[in-house]
Amino acid sequence: MARRWTVTQTRLLADVGALLVSLDGIEALQQVARHIVPLLGDLCAIVIRDERQQVRRVALACADTRYQHLVEHLIQHSLLIDPHSIPARVLDSSQPLLLADLSDEYYDDPAFSPLYRDILRQIRPRHILGVPMRGHGMTCGALVLTITDDSSRRFTSNDIDLICELARRIAMAVENILLYRSTQRRLEQLLMVQRVAALINSTLQTDLICRLVVQQLHDVFGYQLVSMYLLQNGALHLQAVVGYDRLLPVIQLHEGVAGRVVRNGRAEFVRDAQHDPDFLEVMPDTKQCIAVPLRYETAEPVGVIIVESQGNPALDDEDFFLLSLLADQIGVAFFNSLLFERLRDTNERFRLLIELAGNLVICLDPDLRITEFNRMAAQVLARAREDVIGRPFATTLLSEAERPLFAALVREVITGQEDRSFETSFWVDGRKCYVLWTVTCRRQTNGTIGELLLVGQDLTDQREKTWALVRDEQRLQALERFESMAIMAGGIAHDFNNLLSMVVAHANALQTIYPTGNPADQHIHHLIEAAHQAGDLVRELLSFATGRQTALQPVDLNHLIQETISLLQSSLGPHVHIRIGLEPSLPAVLADPVHIRQVLMNLVINAAEALPDQRGEICVQTGLCVVTARMQSRLIRQHHLLPGQYAILEVRDNGEGIDPVIRQRIFEPFFTTKPYGHGLGLASVLHIVQRYGGGLEVDSQPGQGSTFTVWIPVMSSVTTEMLPVPSPTSAESYILVIDDNPEVRALIERILVRAGYRVLAFHNGNDAIRAISDHPVACALIDITLADMHGYEVCRQIAAMHPHIPLALVSGYAVQAENLVDVPVMATLQKPFRASELLALVRRLLENTVHKETPPSHSMDT
Repeated sequence: MARRWTVTQTRLLADVGALLVSLDGIEALQQVARHIVPLLGDLCAIVIRDERQQVRRVALACADTRYQHLVEHLIQHSLLIDPHSIPARVLDSSQPLLLADLSDEYYDDPAFSPLYRDILRQIRPRHILGVPMRGHGMTCGALVLTITDDSSRRFTSNDIDLICELARRIAMAVENILLYRSTQRRLEQLLMVQRVAALINSTLQTDLICRLVVQQLHDVFGYQLVSMYLLQNGALHLQAVVGYDRLLPVIQLHEGVAGRVVRNGRAEFVRDAQHDPDFLEVMPDTKQCIAVPLRYETAEPVGVIIVESQGNPALDDEDFFLLSLLADQIGVAFFNSLLFERLRDTNERFRLLIELAGNLVICLDPDLRITEFNRMAAQVLARAREDVIGRPFATTLLSEAERPLFAALVREVITGQEDRSFETSFWVDGRKCYVLWTVTCRRQTNGTIGELLLVGQDLTDQREKTWALVRDEQRLQALERFESMAIMAGGIAHDFNNLLSMVVAHANALQTIYPTGNPADQHIHHLIEAAHQAGDLVRELLSFATGRQTALQPVDLNHLIQETISLLQSSLGPHVHIRIGLEPSLPAVLADPVHIRQVLMNLVINAAEALPDQRGEICVQTGLCVVTARMQSRLIRQHHLLPGQYAILEVRDNGEGIDPVIRQRIFEPFFTTKPYGHGLGLASVLHIVQRYGGGLEVDSQPGQGSTFTVWIPVMSSVTTEMLPVPSPTSAESYILVIDDNPEVRALIERILVRAGYRVLAFHNGNDAIRAISDHPVACALIDITLADMHGYEVCRQIAAMHPHIPLALVSGYAVQAENLVDVPVMATLQKPFRASELLALVRRLLENTVHKETPPSHSMDT
């Protein structure tokens, strides 16, 4: 159950707790003693053990000013740590000690020193209470309260409980003080090791190195007895010494601790010299010894450093660690100038180890000026160390936008004593770099700011790899979407081709009903042309889906323009007038008509959209031009056109024109100024033109309209092959048609019957194969996708049983040549098709039947 304190006791505990927050140990504990005295006793002493477990006085306070001179005597002569004093007895036993109603005989105890007895007689303590200060199982000090003879007070049980609680709280604060001092001391010692090592490694003269080592161990680390020997001619010879009146000039390898260390190659800590049989006592009362060999890596020792102690201060494991660490650096300095470069690298590795190797480390003084700038910082920040030392960190290495945040974080670190992090970015050789900084503060023992330490982690590679992974993931997702789109496009194209085939068939049927000259005839003609153009677009969609390059063919540019403009005119509205001017002697160009039609339609539609209020004129012209090297500068991009003849397609409008700033970007993919646009029209135009080795020119000014001029190389010679006119087969032969779409199957049958052929039509492969045995078949037209089996398999079975029957594949899908390696077909036809194309295919198959003397070839015709 928790103790219930009085208001006064609670206030005392609170005041003491507030004082103990400070890590300025001696002053804080002195204030604690002064707060305790008025409430609990006439004298209060706080005695603690330091980092080396040595007993020393920390604080002493008295209530009566008459005893102040006696208190000063106790402090001056360290009488409170007398072996028989109450504090010493409490520390030794780690148990509370209460002496009550002391008599005069107590003051005359012969165990006390004369001076201590004299002070006791003057103070005349009547009651003494000593309480050990324990924490984590260790006694770190003692709290001693004294009531003098003149006081009428006594220690009550409540007082004892309160004093024990105070001792517990003071013990926690003392442990924090000792831990803080130990950490601070270790950091300072490591920094001193670095500086001493740097000083020693600044010379290659052996005698100077020895003097520097001994002097630095004495001046910097405070060792009183230091000597240094080097191995020469099989013995250790004295090189430098400090603190000794006399010393052995030579030590044989079989003598002493130094000889043993050199023989074994291992540092040794002799904690009690009296128990070491090899110890050579030179200075009287020497109690401890640390001997570390001087060596380079795993090489044989070249010497030894010896540090001895007469007991005050005593040597400990920390001294052993630091001397071993320093000895490694000193050993390097004894190699000759040929190994100096290696020495510098080793020292640099040691320095980088202290500075958290692999990170950027920058030290700042209290004025935030750079005092240290390690190699990693110089490399990442691309700044030389000598250029930044002494300069303000913020104005030298931070942008204006980053400086306020840095200043705020520094204030938080200084006031709150907690680390803070922030991120900076900068450009180095065209590459944006990122560094995550952690700011921490190192304070002096008096609490003042020693320096600020900035440790930076280079995040540039990590960020770039992360972004690369994101881009790869996005590309993978795009490829997956593209694959899905391709599959979907193939399926849509197949079904749409079947529908287009029906549109063309019914339109052809209407042409037979309405005679030429009838008003409906023109609309039917446009309907048929639009359907065939839609079929071309579907074939382009299939090329996208399968990745197959479209076949190039001679294209009459004039005819294509007339055909396309007649369809566009009605869709552009009555107030947009298209004027055509065509070069009659224009040669053909080698291209895909779908691509050229796409170029024309994109340019004309863009021109119509540029007209104010959709009113105006668009002029479409063709011409012939010889391209020379001088004309290259006129093109929007350097296309590297080959000299020669080019067909010109020019689209001009009298619209609003294009701003010069926008004109520089109109061919970028996905760039658009339209709220409903996708920014791919002109980009695809430029891509198509470049694909055919052509060029593109844009001439436009705001308010003066725009002119787009396209160059496409012409064919040197164009040969056209007239399609043969189909002729009917013999009366006994049939044309075999296999298609699972009843409307397409009926269309093919109707076209062939009108042309005079006899037709056997089936919706699946099995029925068709069985019918061949009962009917003479001249040729077969087979769809690829059937309900019962694949069209390829139907071809294989027919060819196996009736190799004399020529076969052709008719499908809405694009037929891949690599799929026909083992499929014995002679030709393919893609839906939708014209009646003339179907009849031409049948004629080629029938001619092959008549003239064929060898088995069918596996080559594919279209």
